[in-house]
Amino acid sequence: MLVSVVIRLQATEPCERQQNLGRATHAWFLDRVRAADRTMAETLHRANTTRPFTVSNLWGTGRPAEGQMTLSPEQTCFLRLTSFGPELSALLQEQVLPALPETIELTGVPLRVVEVTTDPTTHPWAGTATFEGLVQEHLLATERPERKLTLRFASPTTFRRTGGDASLADSQGRAYQVAGHNVPLPLPGLVFDSYLQRWNAFAPVALPSDLKRYAQECVAISRYRLQTELVEFGAARQVGFVGSCQFMALVPDPYWLRLLHLLAAFAFYCGTGHKTTMGLGQTRQIPISKSQPPNPK
Repeated sequence: MLVSVVIRLQATEPCERQQNLGRATHAWFLDRVRAADRTMAETLHRANTTRPFTVSNLWGTGRPAEGQMTLSPEQTCFLRLTSFGPELSALLQEQVLPALPETIELTGVPLRVVEVTTDPTTHPWAGTATFEGLVQEHLLATERPERKLTLRFASPTTFRRTGGDASLADSQGRAYQVAGHNVPLPLPGLVFDSYLQRWNAFAPVALPSDLKRYAQECVAISRYRLQTELVEFGAARQVGFVGSCQFMALVPDPYWLRLLHLLAAFAFYCGTGHKTTMGLGQTRQIPISKSQPPNPK
């Protein structure tokens, strides 16, 4: 089961907090999982593993000013949690969500829980699906798939590239090691490979690894409306991109196109790129007819 949960919240008193609460929401989520299943929480906290969940920043608080957002009892905001791991999804639905308290606390701010939903008719960022259902919808369809698709990156998105093993030399012959770096660009190979890795880590049927090569060599960016956005994680800073991007297959083979559309639908649950468990990379597919989609927040 793939699950997207929207938790609508309301501050109990006016206050200001830093714009990005990704680490706080991440910690809060793991605490709730730990209360239900300590072993599961330890597995999710393990380093250098593909984690089957995403957590958003606090959304719906209005435009931040100088890195600060204002919370008011007169407005509601929301937090989004997703799971694409079968065991975690079951735990969320059966134990974590039913046991949510009436008030949750993020960075010392009490927030009253107004509503918890997975119903997309109640909130556009809520939903449920299955791996089998996505396969049925996208791979077994009889109509020819569109050669274009559009993704909306609703929170800052970036990719992490690690450095190579080889050392390079500067102009004076001094050796230095190539360090890892972030790539704040929706390059097709990076975008679809991030979905492919997560799909193959948790889906019952793996997709071909050559899909990464197809995205790199046969998919191009045709239109985009993007801007960069700085995200602060304490002392650390990262630059990501937000906005919409349309991808077009240069070689419109129906088999590979169906796989691309399958992964684009999966992106709603798995997010895109780096630090999706701390608010980055919240993503959804936009119908191709909407060439200038509105901001979904």
